[in-house]
Amino acid sequence: MMSLTETSILAVAKTQYHYKTKAHAGLFYTLIAVQLLAFLFSLNGVGSSGGSNQGISYTIKYVTGDMIIIFTLIWAFSIGISMANNGFKTDFTFVSNRLSSHLSSLAFLLTAAVIAGVTATLCGLLLRVVMFLSHGGVDAGPAFWIAPPALLSGIFAATLYAALLSIIGYLIGMLTQQHPAFVVLLPGLFFGTLFMEARSTGQARTLISAIEFFSTEGSHALLALKVVLVSSIVFGCVILFFNRMEVRKWH
Repeated sequence: MMSLTETSILAVAKTQYHYKTKAHAGLFYTLIAVQLLAFLFSLNGVGSSGGSNQGISYTIKYVTGDMIIIFTLIWAFSIGISMANNGFKTDFTFVSNRLSSHLSSLAFLLTAAVIAGVTATLCGLLLRVVMFLSHGGVDAGPAFWIAPPALLSGIFAATLYAALLSIIGYLIGMLTQQHPAFVVLLPGLFFGTLFMEARSTGQARTLISAIEFFSTEGSHALLALKVVLVSSIVFGCVILFFNRMEVRKWH
């Protein structure tokens, strides 16, 4: 059985979650704007080729929703930072502690990740429909239309990536709140590392390895396990290092 304290923390976190969902509803309008912008950029496709055969010319246009996914993941990362910077201001209304605030923020970020994953994948499907209808009479390749299992797989993966990046963004936001110098130090460290690696090896191996660690995983179960483990470590660091900070400091 859970103790009265545990029950109280969960109850407060649940109340804070509902309040934060309403208070930060505008972030989802930003998501729509970001995905719409990526959608417009994607209309030109990612490449094309052409040729002719027996007097018949043809053009092949390559269409992908990758840009929509990338823009959505950037949005997910940014809302993690936003929740760390602004989320605690909404907690001032409640009698709460740091743990309940972190839990409610985590619940909000996971909800946002699900919404982002679903809408980004469906937006990619809409892109294909628009391209097909706007180019009447074209022959679509076998990979043009997405089968339902592949669609669900895309939603699942996009949701996991969005959740991971939003939690990482949350940690970074907490660091910059605690120590404003990190606003300069973290980007400097990140881009400095990329520059030094690119200069010495010709490529940013650390970043590439980190991306490939998740993106090349063929098993959904292992991908979920990787994301859950890394996210748990990151969020555990948030709880460990920032649990004693007063909520009202952000008022």
